[in-house]
Amino acid sequence: MSAAHGLLAGRVALVVGLDEIGAGIANRFVREGARVALLSIDDERQVALDDDVAGKFIANEIGIPAADPDSVALAIRDTVAKLAAPLDVLVCNLLSAAAPRLLEHLDTMALDVALSRVRSTVAAMRAALPALRDSGRGRIVLVGHRYGESVSEALGAYNAAAWSLVGLARTAALEWGQYQIATNVLLPLTQTAEFDDARTRRPKVIDLLVSQLPLRRVGHPIEDIGGAAAFLASDAVCFVNGQVVCADGGQQVAGPVLNPARFT
Repeated sequence: MSAAHGLLAGRVALVVGLDEIGAGIANRFVREGARVALLSIDDERQVALDDDVAGKFIANEIGIPAADPDSVALAIRDTVAKLAAPLDVLVCNLLSAAAPRLLEHLDTMALDVALSRVRSTVAAMRAALPALRDSGRGRIVLVGHRYGESVSEALGAYNAAAWSLVGLARTAALEWGQYQIATNVLLPLTQTAEFDDARTRRPKVIDLLVSQLPLRRVGHPIEDIGGAAAFLASDAVCFVNGQVVCADGGQQVAGPVLNPARFT
């Protein structure tokens, strides 16, 4: 499919957070015909973009402090100003990495770090609102985690942040729906460097986890996760608002799934 006839042809998108998931989404958006701006954050392992799309991004800011809402908001406003066009899609991929720690040992600093990403997500959404409102067909996709609908032991701070994104998305759905902005949460399960490292260290445990997934595989960042994000960013979901969409091969419906944190 040519970009001119892709699912996102004619749309302008801003992707914040360029780990494997964010880069996969950005790559797929370009393939689907969108004009895409990028904001990477300061503590992520940035992922190389595909050669066939790397030169097609319209803005690329590097190293935004993800835990500083004011810096995130400023970067969003500056980037939107460079676009010289209404912003149609905002993707926020700001959750921090999970750090296993039992609740009785969870210090307030760890919780503050996790929730600071939620505050930065709010700042990003608010900074992008005027441009999304001007679009008349705005889409916000918040990249969350399955622990935003369920929980797992030893991940109290991460659970709290992930659940916060769901409440945030549903609040935006209620308040900003009047501007024809649809806000949804995407819960991905995908191949990442962290996942590959875990498989190298504990192959039997990770293989068991994958075997519990209904599709018996983890997702591809571009084909599977990027595809789901492109759908949520498209006109096809103009009437889908405030929902949690799982791109996890059926993990969410499979019931309790092995938690690798128990085996670190």
